[in-house]
Amino acid sequence: MSGIKQVRNKKLLPNLQKEGHFNKEIVLSTKEKHGCPTGSRLFSHHTLASIRKLSFFQSYFLPDDRLDVVLTATYNHSTDCFADKEDIYIQPETIGCETWRKLRNTIAKEPLIKISLRHEMKRGGIQDRKSPFSVKLMNSGVHSSQTNPGYSRQPAGGAIFFY
Repeated sequence: MSGIKQVRNKKLLPNLQKEGHFNKEIVLSTKEKHGCPTGSRLFSHHTLASIRKLSFFQSYFLPDDRLDVVLTATYNHSTDCFADKEDIYIQPETIGCETWRKLRNTIAKEPLIKISLRHEMKRGGIQDRKSPFSVKLMNSGVHSSQTNPGYSRQPAGGAIFFY
């Protein structure tokens, strides 16, 4: 899907529902990120790596050996010729494809869907229409006033007086 924007996850726990499940509930000393003691916040805040290392987190798709890593790579032997050694290990999520594995602690924010009603939706209210005579146009005439409203030039001496 195009238009999906990745936004930083500001919560204490990352969302790993696609990767696995927890056998028991995670104990947090606080539910808030701000306004709590530093030790309590550090104990409750988890990164992607730290939450994957928890003993009660069971991953769905962990590779068993090196062959599983190579089989899930983006390298295709029939189309790619003379590949480097590291090309056969490049995973799809490192080149931007969406998979079950997350590399960053982000949340996918989908754009708002615009509903077509076959006509333009107009908001109520009166829009003021500006007079074309009050706007200084690009090619204004030679007789247009160049002074601020309420001020005028005197023909004798050229001084500006306010009336």
